[in-house]
Amino acid sequence: MLASLRSLVKDWGSQHEVAWSWLWENVERMIKSLLGKPAIQEKALSSFFSSLDENSFGIIRREIYAKFFAIAPAGQDYFKQSTTRLHFISDRIVMMTQDIFKDPKRMVEDISALGLRHVGYGIPTDLFGPFVTACVQVIRQITDNGAAEEAFRWSMSLISRILMRAINEGSTIVMKAINQNSGKQLKKAVGCAPRGKRSLWMLNVQVGTQSISPLMWAIETGALDAAKGIIVDLLTMRADRDRYYYGMDILFERHPDIIKRLCTDAPALMTPLLDGLIWRSRITDNGQRRVNYYIRHLLQDMHGGFAKNTEWITDSGDPKVVCHPIVSMVTDLVWGRVAFRTFLVGKAWFLFTLAVFICSQCVLNNLDDGPAVDAAAAAGSSSAAHRLLASASTAVKVVTATTATAVTTKYFSRPFGNRLSIFLCRCFIYLFSMGQWVVF
Repeated sequence: MLASLRSLVKDWGSQHEVAWSWLWENVERMIKSLLGKPAIQEKALSSFFSSLDENSFGIIRREIYAKFFAIAPAGQDYFKQSTTRLHFISDRIVMMTQDIFKDPKRMVEDISALGLRHVGYGIPTDLFGPFVTACVQVIRQITDNGAAEEAFRWSMSLISRILMRAINEGSTIVMKAINQNSGKQLKKAVGCAPRGKRSLWMLNVQVGTQSISPLMWAIETGALDAAKGIIVDLLTMRADRDRYYYGMDILFERHPDIIKRLCTDAPALMTPLLDGLIWRSRITDNGQRRVNYYIRHLLQDMHGGFAKNTEWITDSGDPKVVCHPIVSMVTDLVWGRVAFRTFLVGKAWFLFTLAVFICSQCVLNNLDDGPAVDAAAAAGSSSAAHRLLASASTAVKVVTATTATAVTTKYFSRPFGNRLSIFLCRCFIYLFSMGQWVVF
């Protein structure tokens, strides 16, 4: 290792070798001092917590916060939840101190994610030391087992260091501006970012394998001024000598469901987002300006399928958003180029059955009206009129009988082929058109 450093570092000297050797000798000493201890500490800690009853756990839940607020009164400003929530946090602390021994890899990822959430809460790292001290004092108050106390102290110290590292790495100037919900501070924060990394500053904060989106955090916490500033900044076109910079692609790659989240949690931000997808030239030509509509991500998802953005906008029920120019263009384009043809194909069967119904009820029924039928109907009408002059009650019965005779005579006077055609058309309608409702 030293030989490699001598060849790679130009200014490498004896003092560097001494410092390097001192560093790794201390690392070796610390590792050797801990070899074999985690297994013993895990057993001691598990047996200690398994021996506690519900009364003891209740003491832990209450005394942790009492001692912590006595040591660091400023911590009361960050623990404003209900008593049930505070007790849940205490129980999670007890579980985490045991899980860090059983599955350290998973716990490091979970603790890093928790640290990123604490970045959004704006928790100062100065409070972690007093909180660990308060927890250790409570455990010392309950038990005289030195091994269990040492195991708890070591695991709590490790968890706090991981949290502090995550908070320190994730506390970017963008996240601080979001905590203040200030659009001006956000603009000032991203103003010092390179153009190529400006979008990443507002969409991704990475700590180890865990990441958090400042934009989504601003939406979830209600910092709408900061969220609006992020959206406007992302969808603003910038350029240098080599290329243009436009954050539309990276925005939809990072958050494919951004339309759904805005419709649900922040409808007021839909208009700035849709306005940012339209570019209007500042130069006029014959009284007209060129306008570009960037609709790719509104129509197509990341896998090449049809996106659900139109469905989400429709479900939101906001007429102002639905009437936005880019939404109107997308819906008209989908209807004219794709949906209209598919709609006609889907309704072709309905139109065919409708034509069969009209043919059977209107065309075939009146196709062979002959003079014999007309004569019978006329005779029935004359007979009915003559009997009406005699008596009203007898007329009703005679008219009914005469009409039935006329209809029967009219139907059976048709050719057999006509009657068979009507029968087949009606069977087709009953079976293949109305019969589908039996299935569905």
